[in-house]
Amino acid sequence: MLIKKRTAKPSERGIYIQDVQLLQTQFEVGRNFDYIIDPESHTVTIVPAEQTRNTVSKRAYNGSYKPVIDIRKKDALQAFAGVDHLEIEIFDNQILIRGIKKKTAITNKLGKIKDFFSFKTFKKKEKRSLKQNTLEVLLSRKQLDQVVGDSYQQFSIFDYLDAGTTRVDNATSTNLVDHLKIPLQIISLFSGAGIFDQGFVEEGFTVKLALEKDAEAIQTYRANLGDHIKQADLTSYDFSRLNDYKAPMMIGGSPCQGFSSSNRKTSFLENPNNLLVKKFIEAVKANQHCKVFVLENVQEILTAGNGQFRDEIIKELSEFTISYGVINAVDMGSAQKRKRAIFIGSKIGRIDLPKTIVSKYKTVGEAFANLDDSIPNQKDISKSREDTIERMRYVRQGDNWNSIPDHLKNDRMLSGNTHSSVYKRLKKDEPSITIANPRKSLITHPIENRILSVRECARLFGLKDSFVFKGSLSSMQQQIANAVPVEIGKAIAKVIKKAINSFNKHPHLVQV
Repeated sequence: MLIKKRTAKPSERGIYIQDVQLLQTQFEVGRNFDYIIDPESHTVTIVPAEQTRNTVSKRAYNGSYKPVIDIRKKDALQAFAGVDHLEIEIFDNQILIRGIKKKTAITNKLGKIKDFFSFKTFKKKEKRSLKQNTLEVLLSRKQLDQVVGDSYQQFSIFDYLDAGTTRVDNATSTNLVDHLKIPLQIISLFSGAGIFDQGFVEEGFTVKLALEKDAEAIQTYRANLGDHIKQADLTSYDFSRLNDYKAPMMIGGSPCQGFSSSNRKTSFLENPNNLLVKKFIEAVKANQHCKVFVLENVQEILTAGNGQFRDEIIKELSEFTISYGVINAVDMGSAQKRKRAIFIGSKIGRIDLPKTIVSKYKTVGEAFANLDDSIPNQKDISKSREDTIERMRYVRQGDNWNSIPDHLKNDRMLSGNTHSSVYKRLKKDEPSITIANPRKSLITHPIENRILSVRECARLFGLKDSFVFKGSLSSMQQQIANAVPVEIGKAIAKVIKKAINSFNKHPHLVQV
């Protein structure tokens, strides 16, 4: 419900909202909030959130106090560049700030009326829905004059609903509320140490709930991202509980191993090795609020059974429009060549996978710049035996175990049955190979005769040095090996945020 509408002057210094009507909203003093920024339409939507750095402050008022929202975020203020004035609408659960240009004001108002009444353009399916859920909007001539007259006063459809000039069926009323805004809020499954989540957080998303089974990975997640991480075995988790969080987006990388040949009578999703993929699907279906999901996995999930595994996933989630493909982290700005299969499912219109965003690849040398032992996790390195170090001395940058003299090779190397990443010495002036567990693969520093430190691996995954790993050394090494580079998460988050912002500009009146 609209509580107050007013205008304000744009300012490069910031926007200060201290209306006493905030006392009637969810923006109580001390509450965290976040922004949904849409620079194309010159709008910023403020929504309640958790674990953000933005907090509602207070100011003395008539012997008491009133909430104050002080907006100084550069990206938010830039959304209003070139506007003549601001329109601020305060609702119970959001604040909409819209930049208005005088020359487009009347055009925008006329466009809104057209949007309200263009029901004849609905698809047949939408028409059937309208027969069951009727929406009638009755406007007086005075109200029409207010919308398109010379004096400025812009109305939203909710003004008319509150004015008592409407009749709204209960089901339609629910849809109107549901589609008012989609917040940038996530439920994360199979969260690991939180590195995939970190990419979304850096793009302005809030993780409402994260579920992970490994206790030491949870230590890392909690230390860096917050207490919303919970320990859970998703093979026995009650997914109906996800509805309590009302998060419209779900992300996760469920492990799977069942890529043996199959046929139309043998389902990949019924393979016990793929149980966790099936559980991810069950979780998405159980969350009634889910509008967008992201499933990441190994490349083979797209090709197994000549695409049968992929097709089964798409069929099970057929209520979503699904895009899929392979993303290489190095194309997204990472210093690591790491390919991941990505599914993006959407109920708000097709969301394509992000395209290559770099013209020049980031190198290992650039990633390792200015590293020293004072940086967290840089001293977290497995100490190799002397015979291992001796082998490393023969391996040049870009080479692997093949460069080791035969008299120093072990039986496995002599048989030729050794992975190409073993004893791989990274090249300083090129991106890294895919980083597996550095201790198990003996991935070697470009110059020094030792394996990579946990921090060096973290740099290759796009993590800032403030992201600190916790747990035993072997656990930290495996946590990083299981991760998805931050750059992949950020690239996916950007295309989804753009789609959500676009949807929020033109919310559907009827659920299709």
